[in-house]
Amino acid sequence: MPFTDARPDPIRTNRDNWFAWNTMQNRLPDNIRHTARIHENLSGHERQALLSLADAIATGESVPEPSWTWHDYEWWAMQYEPHAGVTWHDSPWFFSETYAFRLILEACRFWEHGRDPFWYTKRAELDTGAAFGPLTVLPADDDGTTAVDRNRRLQQALHLATWGNRADLSFSAGAEPDRDHGTDDLLIIRQDAEAADILQASACVHIVGDNSGAELAGDLVLVRELLRSGVRIVYHVKSHPTYVSDTTVADFHYFLQRASGSSSVPVQRLAAEISEGFSEGRLRLRPDDYWCSTLFLSNMPERIRRTLSSADSIIVKGDFNYRRVFQDTIWHTGVSLTDATGARGLPPFVLLRSMKSDVVWGLDREQITSLFDEDPTWRINGKRALIQCLRFA
Repeated sequence: MPFTDARPDPIRTNRDNWFAWNTMQNRLPDNIRHTARIHENLSGHERQALLSLADAIATGESVPEPSWTWHDYEWWAMQYEPHAGVTWHDSPWFFSETYAFRLILEACRFWEHGRDPFWYTKRAELDTGAAFGPLTVLPADDDGTTAVDRNRRLQQALHLATWGNRADLSFSAGAEPDRDHGTDDLLIIRQDAEAADILQASACVHIVGDNSGAELAGDLVLVRELLRSGVRIVYHVKSHPTYVSDTTVADFHYFLQRASGSSSVPVQRLAAEISEGFSEGRLRLRPDDYWCSTLFLSNMPERIRRTLSSADSIIVKGDFNYRRVFQDTIWHTGVSLTDATGARGLPPFVLLRSMKSDVVWGLDREQITSLFDEDPTWRINGKRALIQCLRFA
């Protein structure tokens, strides 16, 4: 990838970016067809609507405008209007990929049935117990009584939460997700000590969640460590199903239900601690349509800005949220944080993410060149990850 000083545009779904183009050609249609195949309660009409949507995306038809019959028509019309007339194969990737998941819900008549179209995919991971592995990695009987101990455990929990981002059912397109934990040498940015210091100094931490299942397990280990330190947690989740495995309120509670009934004592104990924190109000869930939207951090609604500004620090999970922070743009090296995010005046961010798209900020040219020499697909293959701290002006 050549270096340039020209100000780049957000990634588009044309051949200029292979991964975005392949998402619309193959990966996203495959996800939709997988949903149509395994959803047990779809009518024939709903199944055909999903398959037609998959074909329209795969063949690059025009992106349809929202219907005035949608209950959230004004919200989505506002997001669609700047992109009216684009096709699935030449459109801003963040917009069209995210908007496609809203169309999936419409095809399944989600708001009429109340049935999560991705439920069967998500449930399978939990019902087998495969998602609970991270809950047993950090021993619960080590209380971390000293500040040094708590800091050490926070760093360990940050690693668990980071590598949990590999377990993405959207990325795997229906295949078995990658739940393996990477090694330290695969962290392209490692600021775990700084991140632990930021969190340890916080009275209230907001976490912008990503996937349910195995990733949520890693997140909850981190939540447990923060709760034990007396930190109040606000966990931001999706207001409705999206991106196959992204966490909703229902997913959060089903996870705890299944973990509480596990045969593993460490899994049961963590579920009990999280449930207690939730019952006592020390852990709050905050669903919002914004996290399902096509909007970047730079144009977030005022209610989100005020909510995030009330935190002492903010943990942002996952590749999709990383793209939201950095405007889904491949920035040239040396660009400022303010220019890359379009944001100011926010509390410190801790970004935990595995590399499943081309967007990354904070590396120098030598690091980028070395990574390409070592692995030409390092940006998109999910093998590498980062723990990155941002301090806004």
